[in-house]
Amino acid sequence: MNKGKFFSGKVGRLEKEVLHIVDLIPLSTSSVAPTFSIAAAYGSMITLMGPYAIMGVISSFPFFLFASIIFRQLNKNAPHCGASYHWGTRFVGKKYGGFQFWIITLAYFFSLPPIIIPAGEYTLDLLFRLGIISRAIELSVIWDSIVGMIWAIIASIPLLLGAKPTARFTEVFLAIELAILSAFITIGLTSLHIHVVNSFSWSWFFSSKWFSSPSYFLHLTATMVIVATILDGWEIDSYASEESKKPKHWPGLSGIIGLISVFVIYMIAMPIITIETPITKLSMSVDPLATWASYVIPQYTWLIDVAIITSTASSLWLTEFILTRVWYAAGREGLLPSIFAWTSEKFKSPWFAIAIATMAEIVVQLLELTSASVQSFFGLVLTTAGAFLLAEFGMDSITATIKWWKQKVTSIADWMIRIIAPITAFGMISTIIMGIIDAGPAFGYTTLQYGITILIMVLLGIIFLFKKFNVITPDWLNEE
Repeated sequence: MNKGKFFSGKVGRLEKEVLHIVDLIPLSTSSVAPTFSIAAAYGSMITLMGPYAIMGVISSFPFFLFASIIFRQLNKNAPHCGASYHWGTRFVGKKYGGFQFWIITLAYFFSLPPIIIPAGEYTLDLLFRLGIISRAIELSVIWDSIVGMIWAIIASIPLLLGAKPTARFTEVFLAIELAILSAFITIGLTSLHIHVVNSFSWSWFFSSKWFSSPSYFLHLTATMVIVATILDGWEIDSYASEESKKPKHWPGLSGIIGLISVFVIYMIAMPIITIETPITKLSMSVDPLATWASYVIPQYTWLIDVAIITSTASSLWLTEFILTRVWYAAGREGLLPSIFAWTSEKFKSPWFAIAIATMAEIVVQLLELTSASVQSFFGLVLTTAGAFLLAEFGMDSITATIKWWKQKVTSIADWMIRIIAPITAFGMISTIIMGIIDAGPAFGYTTLQYGITILIMVLLGIIFLFKKFNVITPDWLNEE
């Protein structure tokens, strides 16, 4: 039995060869968190596009599918827990990789508040529906913040116990989430003939009007920025490469499977929700799934909150999993102080990075108390997370473009990456630029305020352009 120190004060290594592909697929699926994603983001999407919000998902999906294929090919060439920034460093250069590290940090750090804020709201909503708390407590921003902080602490527990326990917790929570969501979707389908509020239209999936004028098109791109937060997460398997059993074969493949699985769920659930719920109710709701459930099967609305909470919890610790693996790699290589690479001798988890991430989440929850509107604060951080996630995938696509156009083509897969990598880079970066124009005003901020805020955060990463660091890859990753 390993009796090593829990809080070791030295740079260690992660535990190798503990995650099977049957662990990686649930990790990739649960990290995208289909139930939570619909509950947290669909209302904001409806605010921008009404029932045509589904088109935002369809328009975004090809770019994310291309990105997942690119991740798989990059991972086969260079598995590493730093994933994106490691590939940028290896195949483009250290300045590029160092800056990409900062973009990744922003992407996943800003992905945490849009998870924690709803975690508090959904938990309070469940407790209210069960008659445990009053309506005043449910609507309290202070209590929402307190419960969010509690969830931040709870989410750190699986991470501190290591990769395999994290996978086991995730698998249990995913099973509960999908069982409840599937049951509600089935009920929704069988009830369509008596619960039609909005007549179904194929134009929800594609309508040329969203390309007919600048204002419509900017609404579409702003929605696509939000969609980035509900179509990301599948890439966790690449950041778990050093802990995977076949690091050059399984990570990337499981990500593609997870992405496609969640997209199918969206294409079934979103139209049903839109048909059976008033659009105005969805656009104003912080929990569109519960709003839908209250129309279809009101006596069991509390049960959908259970599914959302389990989905939210796993999404929270899996997003933090990615962030802390990146910080661990950066601490090991010198981009961050070495304390970020301190690992538990007993559980092989980067405990210091996990502690810092958890404390930072709590600070953000305290900032929520200073916002005049929780919904506006949520919308702002949601779109900010989406912008930096798109930037991450865009930079990965640039990395792949440079690598595959430099090297000799030897297979059809090489030609495929040569074609889709520049297309993906252009699509992701263009969406950011156009989305910023409309995303801020949609949530009570001017385009100038929102754009300058994003720019300032990006410019802070300049310090990493000049940071000297080593490229460290564990020898066993190259043994296959």
